[in-house]
Amino acid sequence: MNRWLSAGLAVCFALVVTGLLAKKSVHNEIVINAAPDEVWSAITDAEAYGDWNPIFVHYEGPLQPNSSLTLHLKMGEKPSPVQVTVEDFVPNQWLHQAGGYPLILTYDHNWHLEAVPGGTKVIQHEDYTGLYVLFWDPAPVGLLYEAASKNLKARLENSGPDVRPNGEK
Repeated sequence: MNRWLSAGLAVCFALVVTGLLAKKSVHNEIVINAAPDEVWSAITDAEAYGDWNPIFVHYEGPLQPNSSLTLHLKMGEKPSPVQVTVEDFVPNQWLHQAGGYPLILTYDHNWHLEAVPGGTKVIQHEDYTGLYVLFWDPAPVGLLYEAASKNLKARLENSGPDVRPNGEK
């Protein structure tokens, strides 16, 4: 019996360690011909979020450290609520949100805004950890973040139509 208990504990330990160490990321950068405060205003405008963001079409909740937000994730026909915590932010520079289920799937999303010649460099970076990442390809999320960045650029520069993945409108 002790052998089975030891084996079970070893498997549990291996799963916990794997869940803590497994990691995948998506990353996107774009330069937008707008000031950081204009970009910040757009990415923090809950009512207009869905006008440019093809993956998160709305959010609810206060934008302040340690507050809970409900993002409305659209991966199918109907948006699904996703809970995140605003870990921290610096207006016009940085927004850090995180959530998920420890050891299964967690997400840690950051918006970084940096004034550069010609406007603002906008960086979206998200890390995923947990056992689920071993079986999941985040590339489709990366494409949606890229589309969101292009849409945000078009919106702020008033230069063109929405860009959706796979040519969708």
